[in-house]
Amino acid sequence: MTNELISPLSGLRRLIETNQMEASDVDFINDKPYVWSPHNKIINVTPGPAFGSELVTQFTSTQTRGMRGPGVAKYFATVREEYGKIVGLQEGGKALFYTGSGTSATEAAAGSCRTPDEVNSDKKVIVTLEIGCFSNAMGNCVENLGRGVIRLEGELGEDLPYAKCREVLEKDTEHNIKMVMAPHNETGAGVTTNPRKLRDLLDELNHPALLVIDGISSIGCMPCSMKEMGIDMLIGCSQKGIMGTPSIGMITLSPKALQKIQESEQQMKEAGLKKGQHYLNLGKMIEAMDTHGLHIETPSNYSQFAVALDSIAIEGIDRVCKRHKECSEIYRAAVQAAGFELVAKELGTASNAVTAIKAPDGHGEKDILQVLMIMYYKHAVEAAAIPGYPDMGWRLCATGGIQPQHALMASIAFLKAAEEAGLPIDSDKGIAAASKRYGELVQYHRPLPGIDTYGR
Repeated sequence: MTNELISPLSGLRRLIETNQMEASDVDFINDKPYVWSPHNKIINVTPGPAFGSELVTQFTSTQTRGMRGPGVAKYFATVREEYGKIVGLQEGGKALFYTGSGTSATEAAAGSCRTPDEVNSDKKVIVTLEIGCFSNAMGNCVENLGRGVIRLEGELGEDLPYAKCREVLEKDTEHNIKMVMAPHNETGAGVTTNPRKLRDLLDELNHPALLVIDGISSIGCMPCSMKEMGIDMLIGCSQKGIMGTPSIGMITLSPKALQKIQESEQQMKEAGLKKGQHYLNLGKMIEAMDTHGLHIETPSNYSQFAVALDSIAIEGIDRVCKRHKECSEIYRAAVQAAGFELVAKELGTASNAVTAIKAPDGHGEKDILQVLMIMYYKHAVEAAAIPGYPDMGWRLCATGGIQPQHALMASIAFLKAAEEAGLPIDSDKGIAAASKRYGELVQYHRPLPGIDTYGR
C-alpha cells in the first residue's frame, strides 16, 4: 500500500511499511465497511475508570511528591483532610488512603476489629447486605479473610433487605456482630440505597455494630455524608466520582470506628495473637499516620488526587451531584421511551451514577456483547455489561466528568447500536425523548478565568 501524500519523514510511514493499515486484529470489524478515524477519542460511560475531568487532564502534570521529603507528611495530611470534607467526615474522625483501589479499602475494612474470641470459633461477626455483583464481592471478601459472615441476599434491582437485617440483629443479643456492611450505590444493578435506614435500625436496637458502607460509585456522584447518614466506615476509590486515575483506595473512619479498631488491636496484642493482615491492617495504618503522618509503604499519587479534589471544589460538589443526576435522567428518558426496562425495580432507587438496562426477552449475552461492540467501533462510545449476570443487559454510567452532551451522545449510540443488532426497540422515539430531556437540562458554560477554550 502506498500513498504519496504521506511524507517519508512522518512517523505514520511505519504503519504503511509494516502493513499495519491492513486487516484489524479485531474480528468483529473485519467484515464491516469502515473509514479511518483522525483520532481515537472515546466517550467512556463505563462505571470506572471513569470519564475524567478535563481540568484533571490539563493539570495533572503536577510533579508527584516523594515519600520522605521535607513537608510531605503535612501535604499528605492536608489532601486527606480535604477529602474528608467531601464525604462529611465526623469531627475527630480520620481519612486513610491505601495504594490500590476500592477493593483494597474494602479488604482493610472487612479485616478490621478482630478480637481473640474469633480465633478457632465459628462466631458470625459481620453482616453483609448484597443486591448485586459488587456487594456480593464484599461478602466474598469477608469470607476469604476467614471471618464468620451472615450474607443477606436481596433481589437484583431491589433495595437492601432491611427486614432480614433487622431479624439478624434482633437475634444477636450477645452483640457478636461487629460490622454491618452494605453498598450505598450498587454499581452492578444501578440501585441506590439509604444507609441512614441501617443507622436508624442499629440505633433503635441499641446495637453497637459499626456501619460500613461501600461508597465506591457514590462518592462524588451523589450526596454521601458520613455525618448525615451515620456511617462509621466509608469506602471509596479515586477513579470514579472523584475523577482521578486508579491508584487510591480511601477509607474514612468515625471516632467510634477509631475507638473500636484500637480496642480490638489492644486485645489481640494482649492475647499474643497475629492481626491477620499486614499492609491492609487498619491499626497499623492508623499508627503510622499518628506517628509520622506517612504511609506504611509507598504512597499513591497524592498530587494527581489533589488536582481531582480541586476540580470538584471549582465546580462545586452540589453541582457535581446535580450533573450526574441530569446525565442519568437523559439515559433513563432514552431507554424507557425506546421500550427498554431498567434493572432497578423502583424509580425511587434508580441510581444517578449507574443506569442499568435490561435486555429484551429472548436477547441474551450474544446480543448484549454485539451492542457493546457496535457502540465502541462505530459510535466511539464505551459502555459496559452487567457483571455476574451475562444475560441481563447493559450499564450506561454518569460517574466522573460526564456532561449532558456526553450523555446524549451515548444514549444515541446505545439506541442505534441496539437497533442495528436487531433488538425490538424504537430508537427514534428514544432519541427524541433523550433530546427533549437534554434540551430541558443543558446549561451555558463559561471557561475558568485565565484559561481559554484550549485549556491554555
